[in-house]
Amino acid sequence: MIDVTNLAQHILSLEPAGDAARLSFYNFLKNLCETSQPITAQLINSFYSRALGFTHWQENRSQLFEQTQYCLLSYAKATPTATESVLAELQKSWQVGEVETVAIKNQANLLGLTSQYLEKQLTSNERQRVLSDKNVSALAIVLNQGKGQLRVMSFAPVAKIVKGEISPLASDNTLHYTADLNLSPNVIQQVDVGAHTFARFYIGEDGCFGSLIRGYTFQRYAVMDGGSLHKYPMVFYALKRLEQFFIDRQTDPMYIELTQLLERATELLSQGHTDAEKFARHAYERGQLALEQIFPDDKLVQLLINNLEKTLALKAEQTGDPKWEKIRPLDL
Repeated sequence: MIDVTNLAQHILSLEPAGDAARLSFYNFLKNLCETSQPITAQLINSFYSRALGFTHWQENRSQLFEQTQYCLLSYAKATPTATESVLAELQKSWQVGEVETVAIKNQANLLGLTSQYLEKQLTSNERQRVLSDKNVSALAIVLNQGKGQLRVMSFAPVAKIVKGEISPLASDNTLHYTADLNLSPNVIQQVDVGAHTFARFYIGEDGCFGSLIRGYTFQRYAVMDGGSLHKYPMVFYALKRLEQFFIDRQTDPMYIELTQLLERATELLSQGHTDAEKFARHAYERGQLALEQIFPDDKLVQLLINNLEKTLALKAEQTGDPKWEKIRPLDL
């Protein structure tokens, strides 16, 4: 059985930069697979599923399938000992006419499809809960009751139809949590962090390691090379936003720290503390960012921000001091 490393090295000799589909397959192998992972029909199909999430490849699927098969057949021809296994896996993988993609516009349909799909995958010890994530994606929280561990899976509003069976297009955006709701160590985690951008990483003894992958050719544009997740704001905020669905905010250290920060900022302004200006600016900016990225529509955070805004505006009006004008809400 050939592995990812051998195939990727061969594709590199085919000058993948000259063809977008070939480049996508090469980058998928290099950036989204393990080096010793065997090349199977399941891996090939997972590439198609991930790629077809992009409009570009939905519109150019013939090129995508043709170049992927070309890379595999070229390797089989160049490596006679692998010919039989490569051809066998190719035969079992999808053909271009076998896969259709469907955009799901009704959120209830997306939630129902996700729930039905997971019911077929779960073990007897697992229970699921499917939620709407900003009325766009479906978020599935799967609890292993025996181990107390969680899987958190995100599903885009796109389905695939293969041989008459409909299912979510891809299911690889998955986070794994321990029983105490920390990210599981030394386990591959994958999460969307922005438009056409996702992170693939793991938590090791020396911190967070992995890559940020962008675009329909799966280019690696940033590296996570250790240290705390706080070093990587795009990933950190994406994780905290998802965690709001299953972690009690009243026990979340970040939420507690944020609310206390906003309360303290208002208190210092009211007392006329010498460091109130700098502290208030920092607190306001933290609060706004958290409200937009992590705790959307949180009533307490919004209330504390509003109180801080009013205190800032009152201070500016009372003192007439230009320094207060600079940190009034409209100027922040």
